[in-house]
Amino acid sequence: MGNDGNGLVEALLGLPGFRVLAVAEGPDELVVTVETVLDRVGCTSCGVRAKAQDRMAVAVRDLACFGRPVRLVWIKRRWRCVDVDCSAKTWTEASEHVGAQVVLTRRGGVEACRQVGELARPVATVAAELGVCWWTVMNAVVEHGTPPVDDPERIGALRQLGVDETSFLAANRKHCPTYATGLVDLERGALTITRAISQGVDGPVEHPRPKTRGWSAALPSTRPRSPSSSPTVAGTRRPLPRAAPRCRAMLLSSPTNPTARCRGSRAT
Repeated sequence: MGNDGNGLVEALLGLPGFRVLAVAEGPDELVVTVETVLDRVGCTSCGVRAKAQDRMAVAVRDLACFGRPVRLVWIKRRWRCVDVDCSAKTWTEASEHVGAQVVLTRRGGVEACRQVGELARPVATVAAELGVCWWTVMNAVVEHGTPPVDDPERIGALRQLGVDETSFLAANRKHCPTYATGLVDLERGALTITRAISQGVDGPVEHPRPKTRGWSAALPSTRPRSPSSSPTVAGTRRPLPRAAPRCRAMLLSSPTNPTARCRGSRAT
């Protein structure tokens, strides 16, 4: 760690392979200027030592710092192969932490996904903290949240199945009420197995089939607690032909979510 404090600043930044050139404080954000630590690079085609031709500044959003958005300005090098016979010519350096033509660093996208998916924070709130638009955060949620959701090993053994139904969109002149219905594991803190969107009160809810085979074999033999004519139970019959007659089709309501539609039923 140097005496000028750059080592401390780089430790706070936490991006391996980058060094901090400058930190500027604005009225609404922090601007951190960085560059890579590599000053010797070989040509990716022929292996000859490349020469730095010029530089270009690329600005992306990073993790928020002390409650303020951070703009990361990367001074990227453009390298040139000195071998005139090489086909590589020139190229721009890359990093696993910052993708090509992106608005948000990779770790910023992962944290945005965690804030929205795990902590259930509003997308607009997270976007305001990072200094990006709503769609930037939502795209990060889809990019980093889809692989773990599609992982067939995330469900595991299942014994009690619940149905969580929440008001998604109120009715108006053009459409009926829209509900978000999800299948959840009651024993592991409402672990969401799958979720679908349904319109109207009488239409069936179509749930996609979970990718884990045999997950419904261990469900207890309990008749559904909701009326058999309800769209929630009707929607579980087609994708879950064996589990629907045996699952506990209980609709979960949360005191923090007054829009949840809970069809209370008597115990079997």
